[in-house]
Amino acid sequence: MNYSHKVKKLFLNAGLEKEEYFKMVPIMREENLILLRVFSQLAVVMFISLFFVSYFSTGFASVNSKAYFAFAIIMLVILICARLLLPKQQKLVMLFVYLFEIMLFVFGIHISMLHVEKPAVSAVAFLLVSPLLFYDRPVRLTFLIAIVVAVFSVIVVNVKNPDVIQSDVWNMITFGIVAVATTVFIMSIKMKALSQSRQIEFLSQTDLLTGAKNRNHYENQLVKYPQMCNNNLICVYADVNGLHEMNNNEGHQAGDKMLQEVARVMQQRFGPEDTYRIGGDEFVCFRVDGRAENIPSEINLMSQELKEMNYYVSFGFSVYEVSQDEFDVYDLVKEAESCMFDAKREYYSDMDNSRTNRNDQGE
Repeated sequence: MNYSHKVKKLFLNAGLEKEEYFKMVPIMREENLILLRVFSQLAVVMFISLFFVSYFSTGFASVNSKAYFAFAIIMLVILICARLLLPKQQKLVMLFVYLFEIMLFVFGIHISMLHVEKPAVSAVAFLLVSPLLFYDRPVRLTFLIAIVVAVFSVIVVNVKNPDVIQSDVWNMITFGIVAVATTVFIMSIKMKALSQSRQIEFLSQTDLLTGAKNRNHYENQLVKYPQMCNNNLICVYADVNGLHEMNNNEGHQAGDKMLQEVARVMQQRFGPEDTYRIGGDEFVCFRVDGRAENIPSEINLMSQELKEMNYYVSFGFSVYEVSQDEFDVYDLVKEAESCMFDAKREYYSDMDNSRTNRNDQGE
């Protein structure tokens, strides 16, 4: 890999490969939403505190009280949106992230312009810190830093005393370059760490053979499902018939393929986040607020699709209605499992009858 390609990858994808970066985009939005809530809440507390201090003070602090109040209101609006709007509209998260960062830059420039005869300090501080608060592409942060440096320089030339103009502009350009270098380096470290942590999380939650969620994640999530429901919770329990025989007769590779196909079919119906492999040949799926009357037909469609591949699965399901006074999610699973055992007994009974009929006909 040549040097120019490495630099390009650092600026565009924070050191990640292009495909890996785009896989991280939804995760970055989630992380940025959490960070936006935290930082906007801290900003609200900070600006309100500064406002009250300035309100009862004299001199510099009192002159700035209106600015503190205005920034407190803006940060409060961002905080409210981060809590109520953005969880449902996550594509807007970065828009509010940029708004938050721009407000910090504006505040830093505002403070720096209050004393036209003194060198700027606040603007430089916010320039160095703000780009590091969230996850983003370094190229976009570099562009934002360049805009801030340019705007600050124009304001300084038109507002500040001549004897500090040169030092302020030079300091802002210098620290702007430092901010870009720091941002690229730190963002690369943060993105790689985030990618690795999510990979570890994925491995701890996922059955690597089938891609379904594993038993460990099933145990952790099971008690959370009742709280997700507004109307009902549906549990589907599945047991793969003939896995042991297939492993013995055709090899474990054939058995693995059967499990993978069963997981794929169930994930298509119930989603990858709600499909679990809880045993060697056992799977459990959940559906929150689904149409219970449609489950038998969905099970039939899954069974037919698997039969076309000569795979046979016994299914059972149960439904919890929110209107019920008492509910235990473990009882829901046991009820679905019991229905599955009924279907399994029927399957093997039909198999035995089929063998008996063939033997009778042979005689």
